[in-house]
Amino acid sequence: MTGRLEDKVAIVTGGASGIGRAICQRFAREGAKVAVADRNIAGAEETLTLMNATPGNGMMVDVSISDAFQVERMVESVVTHFGRLDILINGAAILIRTPPLVDVDEVLWDLTMETNVKGVFLCCKYAIPAMINNGGGSIVNISSLSGLRGVGYSVPYAVSKAGVIHLTTVAAAQYTSQGVRVNCIAPGGVDTPQMRGSTASAEVFNDRNQGHPMGRVGSADEMANLVLWLASDEASYVSGSTYTIDGGAMASAT
Repeated sequence: MTGRLEDKVAIVTGGASGIGRAICQRFAREGAKVAVADRNIAGAEETLTLMNATPGNGMMVDVSISDAFQVERMVESVVTHFGRLDILINGAAILIRTPPLVDVDEVLWDLTMETNVKGVFLCCKYAIPAMINNGGGSIVNISSLSGLRGVGYSVPYAVSKAGVIHLTTVAAAQYTSQGVRVNCIAPGGVDTPQMRGSTASAEVFNDRNQGHPMGRVGSADEMANLVLWLASDEASYVSGSTYTIDGGAMASAT
């Protein structure tokens, strides 16, 4: 099936690599016009190349999502360029490994919250009015399994991802009636540059594969499959939901 997002306009934050890049590529194949939003300009441009993008169906936005002015400008530039906004994917986030709670540096806490929670809030804040002006839209926030069960390797990351889940619920409660569906995915381990970096070694990464019920972590393309469905009209009756996508890891741990 192709054309599931034909002529839809999407912003994908964190589109320069990993899950965000896979989403950009999948959306482009499904007919969407995609704005690749990221601070990593070189990575964003590479994503556009992988999308075979033209000025008519792809653009790059250099944005720090924790800065309200930059986020507002991002939405305005996309609407000006493509004429509308239908989809927002909040994929940009940071993961910094930290010691246990009492030893966490306040700077790392603030930096994580600024990006992972405030950034999602700001993107929703400025995207929602643009969607309502166009009759509605779909927002998909990317949380993490860490936001559901917590992880020991990063206190601020786990708490921030729990915040993304709750922000999703609140936003859906407030804006579903105005035509804006808001949903969330909570991935388990996914083979991305961020995950390989956060595990600190190839040996630890391989251990994640061996200890998984499927014998492997997920792929970015598998995450993109679920995000595509949530963004499309096929999920027209879905709002306020968080979908765990972890290959059975959480179920196996209970």
